[in-house]
Amino acid sequence: MRILYDHQIFTIQNYGGISRYFYEISMQLLAMHEPIVLNSILFSNNEYIRNSDAVPSLPFFRGINFKGKMRILKFINKHKSLSVYKKNDFDIFHPTYYDSYYLKVKSNKPTVITFHDLIHEKYLRHYKQVVKDKMTALKYVNKIIAISQNTKNDLMEYYGLPSDRIVVIPMASTFANQLGQTRKECECSVQSYFLYVGARKEGYKNFRFFVRAIAPLLINQSTYFLYCAGGGQFTMEEYLFFKELKIENNIKGFSGSDESLVKLYSTAIAFFCPSLYEGFGIPVLEAMNCGCPVACSQTSSLPEVAGDAALYFNPLDGDSILSSAILLITNANVRSNLIQKGFLRAKEFSWEKTANLTLQVYNDLV
Repeated sequence: MRILYDHQIFTIQNYGGISRYFYEISMQLLAMHEPIVLNSILFSNNEYIRNSDAVPSLPFFRGINFKGKMRILKFINKHKSLSVYKKNDFDIFHPTYYDSYYLKVKSNKPTVITFHDLIHEKYLRHYKQVVKDKMTALKYVNKIIAISQNTKNDLMEYYGLPSDRIVVIPMASTFANQLGQTRKECECSVQSYFLYVGARKEGYKNFRFFVRAIAPLLINQSTYFLYCAGGGQFTMEEYLFFKELKIENNIKGFSGSDESLVKLYSTAIAFFCPSLYEGFGIPVLEAMNCGCPVACSQTSSLPEVAGDAALYFNPLDGDSILSSAILLITNANVRSNLIQKGFLRAKEFSWEKTANLTLQVYNDLV
């Protein structure tokens, strides 16, 4: 069996949960030797697939920014993907995002698509083209993979899809208990910072509300910090926001590389996920696997992923967020308990399991 993945997410993302998902599945399937994994990408600056046998690609002006760069990259990669699709030399097609450009070519080969969330429908409605692409894809796809039960429920409610068209296959974490055992036994390495991971711009991530909620703690306890990993450099607007709250010296930004993240998770007081909505929430499992206590919103898929291994708060209640942060600073027993439960919870997820369940979907369609 020959599985074809296309260029889309590896064109769009340099880092991110969706490109991580397709990279890890490709790696797992490649290790099985059957099926044969194909990818129609030509150029990519995605960090996960750099020098990867599973998803081979060439760099595209890496580290150099210029006007129209993304538009040119999309044009080239879409043309390459379409030419590969036209050859029809595959058994299953699994596009990595929602653009249905391939419908220009007639094909009787089954198509599988993974729906990660309904963020665009719920929170980012100005991205009308993405929603339109999703609606088109749903009309023609043979099987839909949802990365959580919450996403499946949203698909059924929003699009009126029958349950039997959707199969739930959870994601996982790449950081498999890397430094956690040392920390589990001794917290002497813990430093005075909370950790936030991911994008900050979009409102559903709730970043600004979260920062405003914990600002009194950072002001009163000036030796405590908030570290932000990934999401790019702070903008001038963000600097002004931090200055307005008088915490500009208590917030630091870091890269989102795997090496950096492992170190940050492993020595943080706790990882905070204040999102209003997540399709899954890979950073929750990453933190658990690095022995980092998790505090997260009691919304969307997060309780489904974190189970009993997280300290939950109301993301719309500043006092709830602040009291969670204070509890994590003052109560070592709470942190220790979350670490222990986190290790156990994270073991329930693996990319191997994700790939095997995905392969089962492919086999059912061939």
